[in-house]
Amino acid sequence: MRLQGRRILVTGASSGIGEAVAKACVREGAEVILLSEREQEVNAVAEALRQSGGKATAVTVNLAVEAEVAGLIARLESELGEIDTLINNAGIGLGSRIPDITLKGLRLVMEVNYFGMFSLCQQALVAMGKRKQGRVINITSASGRFGLPGVSAYVSSKGAAHTFTSALRIEGKPLGVFVSEVLPVSTSTRFFESVEGKKYQPKGVVQTPETVANAIVKCACSRRPRAEVLPYPPVRLAFVVDALFPGLLDRFLDKK
Repeated sequence: MRLQGRRILVTGASSGIGEAVAKACVREGAEVILLSEREQEVNAVAEALRQSGGKATAVTVNLAVEAEVAGLIARLESELGEIDTLINNAGIGLGSRIPDITLKGLRLVMEVNYFGMFSLCQQALVAMGKRKQGRVINITSASGRFGLPGVSAYVSSKGAAHTFTSALRIEGKPLGVFVSEVLPVSTSTRFFESVEGKKYQPKGVVQTPETVANAIVKCACSRRPRAEVLPYPPVRLAFVVDALFPGLLDRFLDKK
């Protein structure tokens, strides 16, 4: 059990990737704290993990509400003990072309996908930095490296999360806090059912939550965690092409 004795906080843990990560962490011996705004569902996940012999606590928090996020790490550590690893997985989408996006919708996406994540990272950096040890794993998206049409609000939030994670990694290293970014491609979860606005149909390769979760947990277990983890490695070629030849991929990305 590679995570024996570790206490791991997973956001967006009521379903999909977050639920799969929680299950994989418990299998590796970790205690998990499951965070979600979906109280009934996250409680059910935690109960199932306890029934299987794991140690799991469910916490209901809406990441879009600043008052609920502020001081959360300190409260959890006071009640449950030191958090060794923070896995920021929570995310929402908005399926609209740019002319149809409202600022209210955009702000909601940014509150959950960026500001909520930023606050938890900030809090974790302070707490873990004092102990000179800890890990943060941010789940962004390969789409955060491209300008995908129809989900510009979502990819903008993930692009912001990508650059922030790079800065966090640099600032965290001298404090003994290792920071990694996981960039999945489209994943077969309820995320696409919950995207606000028009129904979004993922394009290209679609992975299972378990495949992504395995990559995340492998990173969490590593003695030398990688800065960037790609659950679907071939996507790196697209990153290179886009960097060398901006605009070349546009015709493929905008296929309807």
